[in-house]
Amino acid sequence: MKTVRVKQMKQLLMMLVLMILTGCKPSTGFYTYDDNYSEENYEYNEEVEVEEEANFLPVFESSPTVYRVRRGNTARLECAVDNLGPMILSWRRLINNSSAYIATGSIVMVRDKRFSVLTSTTSSMLLITLMTPKDTGEYVCEVSSTPPVHIKHWLKMKAPPSVAILGKPSSGQFTIQSGEELGLVCRGEGEPAPVLAWRREGQPLPDGESSVAADQIIYSSVGRGHAGTYTCTGDNGAGRVATDSVQVTVKYAPVISVDHSYIHHHNNISLELVCSVEAFPLASVQWSRTMEQEKINMDRARVGLRGQGKHVLILDNPMKSDLGSYQCTANNTEGRVGATISVSESAQVPTGRESVYEEASTTTEDTILETGKTVDTASDNPAVINTASDTSAVINNEAGDHKLLKHILHKMNKFERVNSDMVKAMKESNRYLYQILRNQNILLERNSTNILL
Repeated sequence: MKTVRVKQMKQLLMMLVLMILTGCKPSTGFYTYDDNYSEENYEYNEEVEVEEEANFLPVFESSPTVYRVRRGNTARLECAVDNLGPMILSWRRLINNSSAYIATGSIVMVRDKRFSVLTSTTSSMLLITLMTPKDTGEYVCEVSSTPPVHIKHWLKMKAPPSVAILGKPSSGQFTIQSGEELGLVCRGEGEPAPVLAWRREGQPLPDGESSVAADQIIYSSVGRGHAGTYTCTGDNGAGRVATDSVQVTVKYAPVISVDHSYIHHHNNISLELVCSVEAFPLASVQWSRTMEQEKINMDRARVGLRGQGKHVLILDNPMKSDLGSYQCTANNTEGRVGATISVSESAQVPTGRESVYEEASTTTEDTILETGKTVDTASDNPAVINTASDTSAVINNEAGDHKLLKHILHKMNKFERVNSDMVKAMKESNRYLYQILRNQNILLERNSTNILL
């Protein structure tokens, strides 16, 4: 401390000595003249004065800079000038519309011990240790020229990124009707400002992109394919990425796909009618026969649920009386959709109540939605997907088992023929390859004999 005061005293003494030697008086805010002053005897050489001033025009080698410093670290603001001459560099801070000097030359003019300056003949560096938020702002490096010239620096504190989805419900879930517009807006903060991007968890965005760099995404008309969890990310290089997520659910009428299959058991055969339903909210599903006088025989019928939205109607040992059309109807708050599966006979079926295995085909009949609109056929109704296929009729008795066995043997014989043809072709191919290699060896022997001769 004593050393600093001694240096300051020496600088003040040097300034006083210079003033005495040059005959200058301290500035009092106005000029005084000698009573014997004569305008005729005064000579003013304008060219020489302009030339002398031109020799000391300062040129800044530093550029205006934004300094970003972490909390608790040291800020170093640089100011380098070419052709400084006898002039000195000062630092001042701009606060609102006023400014306050921090240092002039090597003299610090504030009491905060965190501030210091490092000077040389052409530069000055302002140091602020233990950086705090109150130190952020605008700082000016000024040259004591006439008029003064300066450059401005900005000091900011580094801050990790943070992001928030605007309008996000406390539940973290947006629920929207099918066909409405969906807009998601993300706001990010940090120093520097983070780069924002959107992605959808576990799947691409509806347009197929894995992510999009933007602060907002807008879809003019949403469907069930827009549902999912959307995440906004913010990154400013501070070492971690900030995220905020929201779940988007889309309310839509049921979408149905139908199928059927026959399951062979040891003692019987069962017919399974499958109705797969996608809907939000969840839909209730009912099975019925299309003809009013026909009812499903619940003595041999079972209704089950396999996985999410896969409804099954199982008929054990299907009879001839079970032939006909079955309807699967799905209903939720957004609409009502139905699909029809038609089970028809494709072979001579014994009369009576003998168990049969008929050919089943799936069709879609007219279905009335809650909105009053009519859904025509599967080709016209996007909510009904027809995936059933025809299967062969097999009678569930000794004759049917014999036919099934003959069919299996036919397939095995056909496979054996194909296998035999493949083996034969491979032998022919090997024989041809052997002939090529033999001819090649003969040609090589002839060439070697010609070379020796």
